[in-house]
Parts: sequence; C-alpha cells; structure tokens
Amino acid sequence: MEDSPTIVSKLEGILRQLGHQVYVARDGLTALTSVRAFVPHLVLLDIMLPHVNGFQVCETVRKNHIYDTIAVIMVSALTDAASIQRAYACGANGYLTKPIQENDLLSTLIQALSTANVVFSGPM
Repeated sequence: MEDSPTIVSKLEGILRQLGHQVYVARDGLTALTSVRAFVPHLVLLDIMLPHVNGFQVCETVRKNHIYDTIAVIMVSALTDAASIQRAYACGANGYLTKPIQENDLLSTLIQALSTANVVFSGPM
C-alpha cells in the first residue's frame, strides 16, 4: 500500500513537469470513478489499495471496451512472479516495482504515451 504522501507528491511532480495533467485517487473506488470521469490515457495503479485492490480496478477497466486505449501500469512493492503475472493477466500494460526509479518511470511513460491525462491511484 502506498502510504507515503511524499512518494505520491514526487510522482505527481514528475508527471506534471513532463506536461501531463494528473488526477490522484486515494483508493480503488476513487480510481474507478476517476477513470470514468476523465478517461485518461494512462493509469498508474498501486496493487494494495483500500476498498478495491489494483487487480480488481484493472480487471474492471479492461472489461469495458470503451477503455481499451487506456494504458494501465501497475506499481507495487510486490516483486514476486505470481503478483507480476497476475497484473499482466488482469490486463496491465506494464509493472513497476517500488521504490520506483525515476529512469524506469520515465522510460515506461515514454513507451505508454505521448500526451495524456494521468490518474495515479495510491492512498495518501
């Protein structure tokens, strides 16, 4: 679970510096609401979220074909093969492990989008 407002602020700052509009969701339900409201190009999605976990959010997004163009990048401290495989099985386009290295984040973002609105989902 992302429990550090500092990490969220750092990620938000990096994304804003790159010119992206960022929406922060503190739990899985808010993440789903944000996806429906903003239809972003990218969702950075923590796995261990309150109310609805990241796997469930990703599965819900992938079930609705209106969101097929959204890139979902899972972000987690979980480094085991089963969690990573489950993320891709849910429909994730990428997986970043914490602590997130800025170079890894940037290369993943460059790969995933050119200009986008971004929803970062992690509790504060």
